[in-house]
Amino acid sequence: MLVTILAVTALLLHLAIAVILVRKFIQTRDIGFIWLGAAVVIWPLLSKLLDAGERVLIDRTLNHQWAAFYRFTLVERGKITLGSLVASQALFQQLIGVCLLLVAVLYLAKTKTRTISVP
Repeated sequence: MLVTILAVTALLLHLAIAVILVRKFIQTRDIGFIWLGAAVVIWPLLSKLLDAGERVLIDRTLNHQWAAFYRFTLVERGKITLGSLVASQALFQQLIGVCLLLVAVLYLAKTKTRTISVP
């Protein structure tokens, strides 16, 4: 029950962030908000889906039902440990997220701000 509540809350928060970013993009037409949405909304959700698929492949590998997926054949051959594979996958996903954030920040940093002069 608690897990369901937390999952729904996280999904609603992602949705709220997406709505705010879309509204801000519509107001400013700054593409940086789209990149920011990709980094903080879309990529984390895609990453969770990839993690779920990876867990299935890890379970199959642990049960010696070798997955016909290249990285897992390296585990089968003993060229890489399962722990190293999981760690490298997590770091790779983090790297993609940070790169998306960097692109968003670079776009938003280029944004010309309007200065309001007070008479």
